[in-house]
Amino acid sequence: MKYLFDKVDSFHLSDLKNPTHPSIFIEEETYDILIIALPKRDEKQTIVSYAFVFDAQSYYYFDKESGEFVNFETMQKVYEFLNEKTNQTMKMVANIHESIDEMEEKLYDNAYSSHFMHYWLKNKKDLSRINRILTLGDEVLGLFIERYLKDENFLDIHFRDIHEHFSRTNRSALLAIDKLNNLYNFYTSRNNEKMNKTIYLLTIFSGIFLPLHLIVGYFGMNTQGLPFDGIPYATGLVSIVMASCAFGMTMVILFFKKRL
Repeated sequence: MKYLFDKVDSFHLSDLKNPTHPSIFIEEETYDILIIALPKRDEKQTIVSYAFVFDAQSYYYFDKESGEFVNFETMQKVYEFLNEKTNQTMKMVANIHESIDEMEEKLYDNAYSSHFMHYWLKNKKDLSRINRILTLGDEVLGLFIERYLKDENFLDIHFRDIHEHFSRTNRSALLAIDKLNNLYNFYTSRNNEKMNKTIYLLTIFSGIFLPLHLIVGYFGMNTQGLPFDGIPYATGLVSIVMASCAFGMTMVILFFKKRL
């Protein structure tokens, strides 16, 4: 296949060699180039592009690892290759949906704590990338099908099936993103509710103990002529005054709480 390296423009050849090149369909006089980028899950999600060159003689796949063209000979092999990669992407999105369902169950059962945002951001990032990749891939496949629709050897129904899988998987990714957004809204609402309850309790305690701090500060002044000065049981009297103030403030807070 060495003649292909001379036949294909050097600029296009660099696109073929690019392991993460986005999806694109290029029409030239003597050859066409189809590059389909798809997400791949290893230790983390990556982008892998699969490049093909079609000319009047055959259909070629560019193997990026070996740097050589592989003759697929028939459009059937091109379809089988792309169909396999598309099915892997569909399974990836399905697994993400299962992960989100698990997040939802744990969130509703109050089993998630500080780990929720970590998994939420991870899934949101992966889904956003999948959506961008599939949106472009869906458009490129449409152009490819339109270009080869009139060829006798073109598998119209087969490639339209791949095209439909792209569209359906993309819609599934968008639905997963919407579900993640709803979970985030629920998570933040629940946290805000907890924060409001905490602030409410702190406000109640502040309202009760603020007069007590005032009394303690007043009787703690290092001056002469304070009330109860020289009385042996003055500490008990001050304690009664403080308890009465605390009880009174509690009653006032409960009264206004019932009025609201």
